[in-house]
Amino acid sequence: MTGAAAPRWYLAPVVRVLVISASMGAGHEGAARELARRVEARGGEAVVVDFLDAFPRPLARAWRSFYLFQLRTMPESYESTYQLFYRHPRLWGPFVRFERALSGARTQRWVERHRPDVIVSTYSFATLVVGRLREEGRITVPAVNFLTDFAVHPRAVHPAIDLNLAIHPVAAENARRQVDGRVLAPGPAVDPAFRPPAPAADGGRRAATRAWLGLDDDRPLVLIVAGSWGIGDIAGTVAPLVAAGRFAVVTVCGQDDRLRRRLESQGLGRVLGWTDRMPEIMAATDVLVENAGGLTSLEAFACGVPVVSYRPIPGHGRDNVGSMRRAGVTTVPADDAELVAAVDRLTRPGPERSAQLAATAAMFAGDPVDAILELVPARQPVSSRPELRWTPIS
Repeated sequence: MTGAAAPRWYLAPVVRVLVISASMGAGHEGAARELARRVEARGGEAVVVDFLDAFPRPLARAWRSFYLFQLRTMPESYESTYQLFYRHPRLWGPFVRFERALSGARTQRWVERHRPDVIVSTYSFATLVVGRLREEGRITVPAVNFLTDFAVHPRAVHPAIDLNLAIHPVAAENARRQVDGRVLAPGPAVDPAFRPPAPAADGGRRAATRAWLGLDDDRPLVLIVAGSWGIGDIAGTVAPLVAAGRFAVVTVCGQDDRLRRRLESQGLGRVLGWTDRMPEIMAATDVLVENAGGLTSLEAFACGVPVVSYRPIPGHGRDNVGSMRRAGVTTVPADDAELVAAVDRLTRPGPERSAQLAATAAMFAGDPVDAILELVPARQPVSSRPELRWTPIS
């Protein structure tokens, strides 16, 4: 063979991202899934793991069960443990070492197995363990802490993490009070199924959803949520809105079937358990009422639905709602009368509704995946995602 040499070929590198989440509520998992989806949409590879799987199984089950029990039956004791690290910052170091001793070996095995170019944590305790392993030199790739809340607890950050990503500038300010590391605020990672409906399709989609919900009039739809676990005084929130008679009230109870049956037995509006139709319901909603500043709040922001935060749950709920109010993305009534009045105002065009929606829309100006991928400049994700992508070398 003469002339130009035949091309040689190599397997083009693809960015690999390991996302560590935790099955401790939908917020951590929802962010992890969406970040992984966006990485793969850029042509990268993403693996999502559950941090609870890094612990001995009986311990993980007991931990999750006690956390749920504490939130449901002893909420003020949860508030006390939540505030402990604010009052006694010296506890941070022993706690990190304890978490690392229990889960560090399995976390390292995930890194060795998946060989990521960057690690992203969406769960605070996973962030602490990854940070500790970075500090020890056992993890050498860049690590990102994706903060899913407006509030940033001392347990949610570690100085050895390369980059902290916040969902709002107020959350970024809160993070900077806790850690000296790099902090950016590119916005939330919300499933694109949650988006403002197109004007042409708005009426038909809204009417179809209201018909499915059994709502046969034009009263404003008020959606009440309690997170995936049904935490908080939900009946005390639903009752005054139903009694007002001016709203079509729909409550989503998540996985708490007891709460669902209780609300149904009291005749407190339309009640749903776990549903995969939240994008449709949110698109038909006029106002969301919530109590923790969790994932559903971010989904409402993405859909252009105003938010009211009422009776926030102790701990991270109260902390989140305080920062959300400071950011101008929620209204926080003090009592039942103020709740009804706030919902009344926000269901109609007006300065309060417009200001809140402008503040929430501004949150989605960036994409957190941009900052994540910038940490691995030596590897560029491919434009599509074939299993093999061959590139000639002249």
